[in-house]
Amino acid sequence: MAQNLLYILTEGSHDAAFVYRILKTHGFTTNNELIKNYPQPLNNFLSRDILNVSIPEVKIQEARSRFLPAYVMNRGNNLILIYSIGGESKADIRISLIKALNALNEPDPDAIQAIQDTSISVLYFFDADNLGTETRMNQVIEECKLAFPKVTFEDKYNPTEFHLFEDIQVGAYIFRKLDTDEGILEDVLLPLMRDGNDDIFQAAEVFLAVNHTCTLFSTSLKLDATGLILKVNGEKYSHKKSLVGTVGQLRKSGKSNTVCISDAEYITDAKINANGTCRDIMSRINKVLN
Repeated sequence: MAQNLLYILTEGSHDAAFVYRILKTHGFTTNNELIKNYPQPLNNFLSRDILNVSIPEVKIQEARSRFLPAYVMNRGNNLILIYSIGGESKADIRISLIKALNALNEPDPDAIQAIQDTSISVLYFFDADNLGTETRMNQVIEECKLAFPKVTFEDKYNPTEFHLFEDIQVGAYIFRKLDTDEGILEDVLLPLMRDGNDDIFQAAEVFLAVNHTCTLFSTSLKLDATGLILKVNGEKYSHKKSLVGTVGQLRKSGKSNTVCISDAEYITDAKINANGTCRDIMSRINKVLN
Protein backbone atom coordinates (compact mmCIF):
# COMPACT_ATOMS: atom_id res chain seq x y z
CA MET A 1 0.00 0.00 0.00
CA ALA A 2 1.32 3.45 -0.89
CA GLN A 3 2.55 5.48 2.06
CA ASN A 4 3.46 9.15 2.13
CA LEU A 5 5.85 10.15 4.90
CA LEU A 6 6.25 13.89 5.42
CA TYR A 7 8.85 15.16 7.88
CA ILE A 8 8.11 18.72 8.99
CA LEU A 9 11.13 20.47 10.54
CA THR A 10 10.18 23.54 12.58
CA GLU A 11 12.30 26.00 14.52
CA GLY A 12 10.43 25.63 17.80
CA SER A 13 7.55 24.15 19.75
CA HIS A 14 5.20 27.07 18.95
CA ASP A 15 5.66 26.55 15.20
CA ALA A 16 5.11 22.81 15.62
CA ALA A 17 1.92 23.40 17.62
CA PHE A 18 0.56 25.78 14.98
CA VAL A 19 1.18 23.31 12.15
CA TYR A 20 -0.41 20.59 14.29
CA ARG A 21 -3.51 22.77 14.77
CA ILE A 22 -3.84 23.38 11.03
CA LEU A 23 -3.52 19.68 10.26
CA LYS A 24 -6.15 18.83 12.88
CA THR A 25 -8.60 21.14 11.10
CA HIS A 26 -7.96 19.26 7.87
CA GLY A 27 -8.81 15.80 9.15
CA PHE A 28 -5.46 14.62 10.51
CA THR A 29 -5.51 12.80 13.82
CA THR A 30 -2.77 12.13 16.36
CA ASN A 31 -1.09 8.77 15.91
CA ASN A 32 -0.79 7.13 19.34
CA GLU A 33 0.69 3.84 18.17
CA LEU A 34 3.61 2.20 19.95
CA ILE A 35 6.84 2.77 18.01
CA LYS A 36 7.06 -0.95 17.17
CA ASN A 37 3.63 -0.73 15.50
CA TYR A 38 4.55 2.09 13.11
CA PRO A 39 4.86 1.02 9.46
CA GLN A 40 8.22 -0.12 8.16
CA PRO A 41 10.73 1.45 7.82
CA LEU A 42 9.58 4.12 10.23
CA ASN A 43 9.44 1.90 13.31
CA ASN A 44 13.03 0.73 12.87
CA PHE A 45 14.15 4.23 11.94
CA LEU A 46 12.80 5.74 15.16
CA SER A 47 14.07 2.88 17.30
CA ARG A 48 17.53 2.98 15.78
CA ASP A 49 17.79 6.72 16.24
CA ILE A 50 17.12 6.34 19.96
CA LEU A 51 19.34 3.29 20.52
CA ASN A 52 22.36 4.21 18.40
CA VAL A 53 23.04 7.73 19.66
CA SER A 54 25.24 8.45 22.63
CA ILE A 55 22.72 9.95 25.02
CA PRO A 56 25.39 11.35 27.42
CA GLU A 57 26.60 13.59 24.58
CA VAL A 58 23.21 15.30 24.25
CA LYS A 59 21.71 17.99 26.47
CA ILE A 60 18.54 16.86 28.24
CA GLN A 61 16.60 19.76 26.69
CA GLU A 62 17.59 18.62 23.19
CA ALA A 63 16.95 14.89 23.57
CA ARG A 64 13.26 14.82 22.60
CA SER A 65 13.54 17.25 19.69
CA ARG A 66 16.54 15.41 18.29
CA PHE A 67 15.40 11.82 18.50
CA LEU A 68 11.59 11.90 18.40
CA PRO A 69 9.00 14.13 16.74
CA ALA A 70 6.79 16.41 18.82
CA TYR A 71 3.69 15.19 16.96
CA VAL A 72 2.85 12.33 14.61
CA MET A 73 -0.37 12.70 12.64
CA ASN A 74 -2.08 10.57 10.06
CA ARG A 75 -4.86 10.71 7.51
CA GLY A 76 -5.38 7.72 5.26
CA ASN A 77 -2.03 6.69 3.80
CA ASN A 78 -0.38 9.95 4.84
CA LEU A 79 1.81 10.09 7.92
CA ILE A 80 3.26 13.42 9.07
CA LEU A 81 6.03 13.74 11.67
CA ILE A 82 6.45 17.24 13.12
CA TYR A 83 9.82 18.02 14.71
CA SER A 84 10.73 20.99 16.90
CA ILE A 85 14.44 21.25 16.17
CA GLY A 86 15.60 24.84 16.53
CA GLY A 87 16.87 27.65 14.33
CA GLU A 88 20.07 28.27 12.40
CA SER A 89 22.30 26.87 15.15
CA LYS A 90 20.64 23.45 14.82
CA ALA A 91 21.44 22.95 11.14
CA ASP A 92 23.57 19.89 11.97
CA ILE A 93 20.56 18.10 13.47
CA ARG A 94 18.41 18.74 10.39
CA ILE A 95 21.21 17.66 8.07
CA SER A 96 21.77 14.44 10.04
CA LEU A 97 18.07 13.65 9.98
CA ILE A 98 17.78 14.19 6.22
CA LYS A 99 20.89 12.08 5.60
CA ALA A 100 19.35 9.27 7.63
CA LEU A 101 16.10 9.52 5.67
CA ASN A 102 17.98 9.46 2.39
CA ALA A 103 19.84 6.34 3.52
CA LEU A 104 16.49 4.52 3.65
CA ASN A 105 16.54 4.42 -0.14
CA GLU A 106 20.14 3.26 -0.56
CA PRO A 107 20.53 -0.25 -2.01
CA ASP A 108 22.25 -1.70 1.06
CA PRO A 109 20.97 -5.11 2.21
CA ASP A 110 22.19 -4.42 5.74
CA ALA A 111 20.43 -1.04 6.01
CA ILE A 112 16.86 -0.22 6.91
CA GLN A 113 15.04 -0.15 3.58
CA ALA A 114 11.97 1.79 2.59
CA ILE A 115 9.00 -0.29 1.54
CA GLN A 116 7.89 -0.09 -2.06
CA ASP A 117 5.72 2.85 -3.04
CA THR A 118 6.83 4.91 -0.06
CA SER A 119 7.28 8.62 -0.72
CA ILE A 120 9.48 10.59 1.68
CA SER A 121 9.30 14.38 1.80
CA VAL A 122 10.75 17.09 4.03
CA LEU A 123 9.19 20.49 4.67
CA TYR A 124 11.14 23.19 6.51
CA PHE A 125 9.36 25.92 8.48
CA PHE A 126 11.42 29.06 9.14
CA ASP A 127 10.64 32.60 10.25
CA ALA A 128 11.52 35.23 7.68
CA ASP A 129 12.70 37.51 10.53
CA ASN A 130 14.26 40.52 8.80
CA LEU A 131 16.09 38.36 6.25
CA GLY A 132 13.26 37.51 3.84
CA THR A 133 12.11 34.42 1.97
CA GLU A 134 14.98 34.23 -0.51
CA THR A 135 17.64 34.22 2.19
CA ARG A 136 15.82 31.56 4.20
CA MET A 137 15.36 29.40 1.09
CA ASN A 138 19.08 29.75 0.38
CA GLN A 139 19.76 28.47 3.90
CA VAL A 140 17.57 25.45 3.22
CA ILE A 141 19.48 24.73 0.02
CA GLU A 142 22.85 25.09 1.77
CA GLU A 143 21.76 22.46 4.30
CA CYS A 144 20.53 20.22 1.47
CA LYS A 145 23.92 20.47 -0.24
CA LEU A 146 25.47 18.88 2.83
CA ALA A 147 22.68 16.31 3.15
CA PHE A 148 22.80 15.31 -0.55
CA PRO A 149 26.49 15.49 -1.58
CA LYS A 150 25.87 13.56 -4.82
CA VAL A 151 23.37 16.09 -6.17
CA THR A 152 24.31 18.87 -8.59
CA PHE A 153 22.39 21.91 -7.39
CA GLU A 154 20.97 24.76 -9.43
CA ASP A 155 21.70 28.41 -8.69
CA LYS A 156 18.18 29.23 -7.54
CA TYR A 157 15.07 27.39 -6.34
CA ASN A 158 11.43 28.42 -6.21
CA PRO A 159 10.52 28.74 -2.49
CA THR A 160 6.87 27.83 -3.16
CA GLU A 161 7.63 24.39 -4.63
CA PHE A 162 9.07 21.07 -3.53
CA HIS A 163 12.32 20.03 -5.18
CA LEU A 164 13.47 16.44 -5.72
CA PHE A 165 16.96 15.66 -4.39
CA GLU A 166 17.79 12.01 -5.04
CA ASP A 167 14.57 10.31 -3.81
CA ILE A 168 13.39 12.94 -1.33
CA GLN A 169 11.26 15.98 -2.06
CA VAL A 170 12.30 19.05 -0.05
CA GLY A 171 10.33 22.26 0.37
CA ALA A 172 10.05 25.23 2.72
CA TYR A 173 7.44 27.52 4.18
CA ILE A 174 8.53 30.89 5.53
CA PHE A 175 6.42 32.64 8.16
CA ARG A 176 6.08 36.39 7.54
CA LYS A 177 3.78 39.34 8.02
CA LEU A 178 0.95 39.91 5.59
CA ASP A 179 2.08 41.87 2.51
CA THR A 180 5.74 42.08 3.54
CA ASP A 181 8.71 39.72 3.33
CA GLU A 182 9.70 39.78 6.99
CA GLY A 183 8.26 38.64 10.28
CA ILE A 184 7.80 35.62 12.55
CA LEU A 185 5.18 33.02 13.43
CA GLU A 186 3.45 35.36 15.90
CA ASP A 187 2.75 37.82 13.08
CA VAL A 188 0.46 35.14 11.65
CA LEU A 189 -0.71 33.70 14.94
CA LEU A 190 -1.73 36.83 16.88
CA PRO A 191 -4.20 38.24 14.32
CA LEU A 192 -5.88 34.82 14.23
CA MET A 193 -6.13 34.64 18.00
CA ARG A 194 -7.19 38.28 18.41
CA ASP A 195 -10.00 38.11 15.87
CA GLY A 196 -13.24 38.31 17.86
CA ASN A 197 -11.33 38.56 21.16
CA ASP A 198 -10.13 42.15 21.16
CA ASP A 199 -11.38 42.83 24.69
CA ILE A 200 -9.16 40.07 26.05
CA PHE A 201 -6.11 41.27 24.13
CA GLN A 202 -6.58 44.89 25.15
CA ALA A 203 -6.61 43.81 28.80
CA ALA A 204 -3.49 41.69 28.23
CA GLU A 205 -1.70 44.67 26.66
CA VAL A 206 -2.51 46.77 29.73
CA PHE A 207 -1.12 44.08 32.02
CA LEU A 208 2.10 43.62 30.03
CA ALA A 209 2.68 47.39 30.05
CA VAL A 210 3.29 47.07 33.80
CA ASN A 211 6.82 46.00 32.85
CA HIS A 212 7.62 49.68 32.22
CA THR A 213 6.50 50.88 35.65
CA CYS A 214 6.80 48.04 38.17
CA THR A 215 9.49 48.12 40.83
CA LEU A 216 10.78 44.65 40.02
CA PHE A 217 11.59 45.09 36.30
CA SER A 218 11.32 48.73 35.18
CA THR A 219 14.97 49.56 35.85
CA SER A 220 16.29 46.47 34.05
CA LEU A 221 14.67 47.01 30.65
CA LYS A 222 16.58 47.39 27.39
CA LEU A 223 14.44 49.21 24.81
CA ASP A 224 14.73 49.85 21.09
CA ALA A 225 14.29 53.29 19.54
CA THR A 226 10.51 52.91 19.51
CA GLY A 227 10.26 51.95 23.18
CA LEU A 228 9.76 48.24 22.51
CA ILE A 229 11.29 46.03 25.18
CA LEU A 230 14.19 43.94 23.87
CA LYS A 231 15.54 42.52 27.13
CA VAL A 232 14.50 42.19 30.78
CA ASN A 233 17.32 41.65 33.28
CA GLY A 234 19.61 40.91 30.35
CA GLU A 235 17.41 38.16 28.88
CA LYS A 236 15.66 38.37 25.51
CA TYR A 237 12.04 39.46 25.73
CA SER A 238 9.30 39.00 23.13
CA HIS A 239 6.15 41.04 23.66
CA LYS A 240 4.32 38.94 21.07
CA LYS A 241 5.14 35.65 22.78
CA SER A 242 4.22 37.14 26.16
CA LEU A 243 0.89 38.23 24.72
CA VAL A 244 0.11 34.68 23.56
CA GLY A 245 1.00 33.29 26.98
CA THR A 246 -0.97 35.91 28.90
CA VAL A 247 -4.27 35.42 27.08
CA GLY A 248 -3.72 31.67 27.14
CA GLN A 249 -3.92 31.59 30.91
CA LEU A 250 -7.61 32.48 30.79
CA ARG A 251 -8.24 29.05 29.27
CA LYS A 252 -5.24 26.83 29.97
CA SER A 253 -4.11 27.62 33.51
CA GLY A 254 -0.42 27.03 34.04
CA LYS A 255 0.07 25.71 30.51
CA SER A 256 2.75 26.78 28.04
CA ASN A 257 2.26 28.81 24.87
CA THR A 258 2.49 25.52 22.97
CA VAL A 259 -0.70 24.17 24.57
CA CYS A 260 -2.50 27.51 24.16
CA ILE A 261 -1.71 27.43 20.43
CA SER A 262 -2.59 23.78 19.84
CA ASP A 263 -5.71 23.42 21.99
CA ALA A 264 -7.28 26.72 23.12
CA GLU A 265 -10.39 28.19 21.47
CA TYR A 266 -8.62 31.32 20.21
CA ILE A 267 -7.86 29.44 16.99
CA THR A 268 -10.91 27.74 15.50
CA ASP A 269 -11.48 25.59 12.45
CA ALA A 270 -13.45 28.44 10.86
CA LYS A 271 -10.57 30.87 11.35
CA ILE A 272 -8.04 28.43 9.92
CA ASN A 273 -10.20 27.71 6.88
CA ALA A 274 -10.65 31.44 6.22
CA ASN A 275 -7.02 32.49 6.76
CA GLY A 276 -4.82 32.90 3.70
CA THR A 277 -1.59 31.81 5.40
CA CYS A 278 -3.21 28.68 6.84
CA ARG A 279 -4.62 27.82 3.41
CA ASP A 280 -1.18 28.35 1.85
CA ILE A 281 0.44 26.06 4.43
CA MET A 282 -2.10 23.31 3.82
CA SER A 283 -1.79 23.72 0.07
CA ARG A 284 2.01 23.34 0.36
CA ILE A 285 1.62 20.20 2.46
CA ASN A 286 -0.95 18.70 0.10
CA LYS A 287 1.53 18.85 -2.78
CA VAL A 288 3.25 15.72 -1.42
CA LEU A 289 0.20 13.89 -0.06
CA ASN A 290 -2.73 12.09 -1.61
